[in-house]
Order: sequence, then structure tokens, then C-alpha cells
Amino acid sequence: MHDERTLPFTVHLSTEPKLSIRKIRFEVVKGPDQSLVVDVAGTEARVGSGKTCDLVLKDPTVSRLHLSVRVEGDAIRVTDAGSRNGTLLDNIRIVDAWARPDSTLTIGATTLRLRMSSDMVELPLSRRDRIGGLLGQSIPMRRIFALLERIAPTDTTVLVEGETGTGKELVAEALHDESPRARGPFIVFDCSAASASLIESELFGHVRGAFTGAMGDRPGAFEAANGGTLFLDEVGELPLDLQPKLLRALENREVRRVGSNNAHKVDVRIVAATNRSLVHEVDRGRFREDLYYRLAVVPVRLPPLRERLGDVPLLVKHFEEKLRRPGQSAVPENLIDDFCARSWPGNVRELRNAVARAVSFGTHVASEPSTSPAAAEAPAEPATVEEAMTVDLAEPLFVGRERVAEAFERKYLAAALKQTAGNVSRAAEIAGVNRKFIQRAMKRFGNL
Repeated sequence: MHDERTLPFTVHLSTEPKLSIRKIRFEVVKGPDQSLVVDVAGTEARVGSGKTCDLVLKDPTVSRLHLSVRVEGDAIRVTDAGSRNGTLLDNIRIVDAWARPDSTLTIGATTLRLRMSSDMVELPLSRRDRIGGLLGQSIPMRRIFALLERIAPTDTTVLVEGETGTGKELVAEALHDESPRARGPFIVFDCSAASASLIESELFGHVRGAFTGAMGDRPGAFEAANGGTLFLDEVGELPLDLQPKLLRALENREVRRVGSNNAHKVDVRIVAATNRSLVHEVDRGRFREDLYYRLAVVPVRLPPLRERLGDVPLLVKHFEEKLRRPGQSAVPENLIDDFCARSWPGNVRELRNAVARAVSFGTHVASEPSTSPAAAEAPAEPATVEEAMTVDLAEPLFVGRERVAEAFERKYLAAALKQTAGNVSRAAEIAGVNRKFIQRAMKRFGNL
């Protein structure tokens, strides 16, 4: 896979670092927006009917976020973003594919011609290689650092999007620490961890007698964050019936405790995070559109580690300094080279766990997947994955793929929990995921 090092760019370091890169050009040749020509400045563009897309189409058959387009090297990469009716690239249905010059895209009732413009645009880069706990020297991270530097001094609401393990909470901490609110509280509210029956009380507070067990008045997360920053983690997990109340709190900056008619004014900066696509949740009716736009005033997309593999050596050395104890070996260069060639589905968190194993047990344990505790639980037969799978041609391909993936996830997590005697934290470390992932899986699968 290409990474940021193959992009056709020039970095100017004379005064403020900047990235010069080609624009992406879209020409609408058919559909409600016919004859529309849009140049998008940046290495990546999002296309759909939603207001936050770089190319916004009026076509009602186009999903709010339909696809993304990314310049990689001298080619354009097109990725369907889980749209309702798919993406055709040169009349072939695709999920992720490379476009040729003058390729056409058909989405819904709209046909686009896709080009890489000869015009260049300059994008700001940060001189820094870290902000707070975020670390990176790659172009994608230095662009994010430049964005964070601009928005940190403001009270703008930020929505951080990214896969599990990319460091979304670190973004919120960095925004808080580099803002005028740094001396105020930084409160984390995990929307996926609170009980459904108590989440409103945890978020907005309650008064004595509001419900059974409410023995006194209690402030919620909003009031606790007064004068500082409230980080709403996994905001996509917020129950639908509670979303209007969150919207009102964001709009009015006031909250009503459960059981009270009195409103409390709060002075908070909101940073929300999700590993879901909230625009797709809106399409499916599971997330309010007005709340989404209220949260996504400034969207920040954290790249997965596979899109910034040039940062791996820097991250390895950073984790090694934090984790290595006297007498333990350093991570050898050949293992770092091996790390640079991996895809890291668990992202930076998975890399950190790999470094921890490397300094604790040595190169062999860290580099051989077969020596992991979960793998030790796997039966010796069948010899291959293919032999273990059953194929039913009456079952659609993607349904079958989901069934196999779910079965593997359940078996893997069961083995990890067995190996750790049910210790969720240790099982999460083995799997390269966070504790919340394990806890949600235990609820989904029942007893593991």
C-alpha cells in the first residue's frame, strides 16, 4: 500500500512549513448537479449529500457520506464508505479501487468524472512532531497537528473520528492542554460504559429523590466540566432518546438535573469521539442529524497506523523508552523493520502492546504470532483456515464473511479470557484492543 511518502508533494520550510499538492477535480456529467465542477484542496476528499462532505451533491439517492477519494502517488484511490446503493467505477461496482485518468464514478443517479488537477494547493504543516500524547513526523500527522494548533485556543466543538486505537482521547487532551481552559477540569464521559438507566443522571446530574437510590443532589459530567473541557467518548453509543437532551445542552450551554425544573448554566468546551461513521448512523436512523452537525463543527479524522507507517520507528522508540526496564533488551532494528511492514488493525495501541512484548520477552515472542497466548489455545487441526470454513452458496458472500469473522472474534476472545483467567484488562492487552471492546463483546456473545 502507498503511504504518505509516495505523494507528489513539496514541503516548503522557509517560514511556516507547507505542503504543496495537487487538487482533486470533480466534474458532474449527469444528475441534479450536472455541469458542476469542484476542485478540492487536499490529499483526500469526501463525497456525499451530507453538509460536511467536500463535494456535496443534491441527488437524494446519494448517501450522506458515499465515498472518499484519496491522492496516492500519481493515482487516485476510490473507497466506498458503506453507501446505501454502492459505487460504480467505470461501470464496475467497487469497494476499494484505483481510478485511471478520466475515470467515471456513478453513485445513485449521478455520474462524476474524476481527475487530478494540475493546479497545486498549499496546506499548512506543523513544525512539531508531537502534541500532548500524540506523536508523529509523517505528513498526515503534521497536518493534524497544524489543525489542532489552530483550533485549540478556541471554544469550537470538535468531533474526532478514527478507528479503535488511533488515539482519539489524546486529541481531546491535547486540545484541552493547549487551550485557555488548561487550568480547568478535563472530564471524560464514556457514552458506551454508562448504564442505559443511569446515563442521563451521569451526564446531567440528579436531585434527591429523582429515582430510587437518589439519596442526595449530584452534579453530572457537564457541571463537573464547568470551566474546562468535556470529552464525550464513543458518542455514537448514546441512546436515541437521550440525544435531544444532549442537543439542547450543546445549544444552550445549560443542563437540567434529573428530577429538577431548574436549569444550570455551564461553561464547557465539547470534544466528542467515535469509531463509528456517524453519517451512516444518521442514514440508518440511529443518530440525529441535527446533533451530528452540532458536534461536527470541526471534524478531525485520525489516520490509521497503516496510513502513516513512516511513524512506526519513532513510536517504537517512544514506547521502548516508557516500557523498558533495567536489564531488558532494546527492540532490534530487524524487528522494527518487520513492524514497518505490518498493517496494524489495532493501530497504535496494538503497536504499543507489540513493543511491550518485545522488551519483556525478546524478538521471537514479539514477532511470531503463533506464540501468542490466544494462538496457543487454537487446536492443531484443521491445518488451514480454508479447511475449517464451510461454504453455503445459498448464503450471500458478505453475509458469510460476517459470520466467519464473528465466529473467529468469539473464539479468539474466549481463548484470551481463558488464558488470563477472565481478567478483562489482560485479555484486552493480548488482543490489542481496549477494555470496552472486550466488555461489549462479552455482552454481545454472552458467556465467553
